[in-house]
Amino acid sequence: MSRDWEREFAVIAGGEAQQTPAYYPGSSRRIRNVDTNTMRLVDSIEAPEVLWDSKPRVYRVGGDLQEFFSIGHLSMALNRQPVTIRKWERLGIIPAPTFVIRGKTERGNRRLYTRAQVEGMIQIAQEEGILHHEGEGIHISTTKFSERVIRLFKSLSNSGESDAA
Repeated sequence: MSRDWEREFAVIAGGEAQQTPAYYPGSSRRIRNVDTNTMRLVDSIEAPEVLWDSKPRVYRVGGDLQEFFSIGHLSMALNRQPVTIRKWERLGIIPAPTFVIRGKTERGNRRLYTRAQVEGMIQIAQEEGILHHEGEGIHISTTKFSERVIRLFKSLSNSGESDAA
């Protein structure tokens, strides 16, 4: 199979849009783009954005199928690490999850949150200014995040969302 040298040189010169990574002719070394303003490497192909709710776990609760999200999903939604969410739970900043399933390994049980719980926490975090790391000076203890999340969980349990468990 012969290589199309003309097309490869056109890609190098910027004549064609790069859909796949381009390689230097006759080499396995990939061509990388450099932003001329910052002189930093720029990926020509952006990684697809992974959404926090892209792969929910579905379980039957009280005869109905319901979506659940793990601590990893919640941490992705709140732009935090899972260890931070576990710490918040241990310190009482967020309440313990309504649903827990037995883990398949010795590592323990799995915390599961409903869509309403995760979306509610996202909205509260956004309103309190702690969703993104732009407000680095904001400490969670200086906000009403904890109180509002506890109220959210109570209102959801009173509305019958978790009574089926």
